[in-house]
Amino acid sequence: MKKTFLHLSDLHYRPGRPEGLDHVWKTFCADLATQISQYHNPYLVFSGDLVFAAGVENQYATFATTIAADLHGYFSRDRIICVPGNHDVSQEALRPFSALQKGALDVLTSETVFNDSVPQLSDLFFRPKLRDYIAAEADFAKYGCCQESLGGAGWDLDNGIGVYCLNTALCSYAHLPDSQGEAISDKGELMIDTRVMQEWLQQTTSAIRILVMHHPIEWLTSWARSELDNIIEKEFTLVFFGHLHEAAARYSSRGENGVVAVAAPPLFTRKSDLLGYSFVTLDTETRGVDVQYRQWTPGQKFVSGTALANTDSGVVRFPRWERPPFSIEDRKPLPTPGDTLAILRVEFEEAITSYSSRQLQKISAGESAQPDI
Repeated sequence: MKKTFLHLSDLHYRPGRPEGLDHVWKTFCADLATQISQYHNPYLVFSGDLVFAAGVENQYATFATTIAADLHGYFSRDRIICVPGNHDVSQEALRPFSALQKGALDVLTSETVFNDSVPQLSDLFFRPKLRDYIAAEADFAKYGCCQESLGGAGWDLDNGIGVYCLNTALCSYAHLPDSQGEAISDKGELMIDTRVMQEWLQQTTSAIRILVMHHPIEWLTSWARSELDNIIEKEFTLVFFGHLHEAAARYSSRGENGVVAVAAPPLFTRKSDLLGYSFVTLDTETRGVDVQYRQWTPGQKFVSGTALANTDSGVVRFPRWERPPFSIEDRKPLPTPGDTLAILRVEFEEAITSYSSRQLQKISAGESAQPDI
């Protein structure tokens, strides 16, 4: 069986832009009406930055009556998955206590200490700055991360598929200027609630698990990055994220499990930029993944996303293997005992083998293979 997800991210909606975002959105809706007929009962994944500036009056209210209303014409609320991005954090709400938030977060240098502090931090900082998003998420999507617990929430969908919505914007400063007038950078500073995620992973019966978040893993602080990297490799088949304002779809593996990570291009930044969206189809039997891109062109229409996918078809395919790599059956037989050099050569060849989306390839000397998450 195949499950398809329309992946949108980084819309940065603000009203009163008929020549810009409104024009792109109208064209997107016309393209969606044509493209969606190819897929059976898809879900919508919105990986953050619904609006341009949370806290600005009427942005979410207008989003609800325009963008959300249009999307609800194709997806009922119980087919929508949503997480916040840094633009969904209110600068206006954060400004009075940004120094207090920084002081509190600076001393939380470990996973356990941060997880223990999430309830208090939520009351003091996180919930006030996300209040507008929380209300919008509740109306827009059934599957979100900001209802009972702000750190995240897991959901069992159907056909053995589960999705975890992770809030990577908890500690975001939303580009708020510091005392010198410089925007406070979130990169390498974001922390996440791993406790709620681990609780769901221990309870869920879903064999195929999908992670949805806004920020790429590199934006997390060191302990959070390390923990999430390990969780992803062990527990998830597919990861959706945004924020980069570029398209990327990559496969990585560090053993028996493998994961496909899909970054969405921005749906809107500027009309002249390379904008787009994608349909991501997961085969629940083989766990293969196809990513079909659609891109905005200078001719002001959406077409097959050849530039986003870097393929002639606009599709990136990740066929899943029959069984995990380097199983007992797949390993090369070791040379006879005593032939130490030959044994080391076989083990070295296995260590430098990398699985890509198209073929088995080897990393040459001097290159490095880093997990692409």
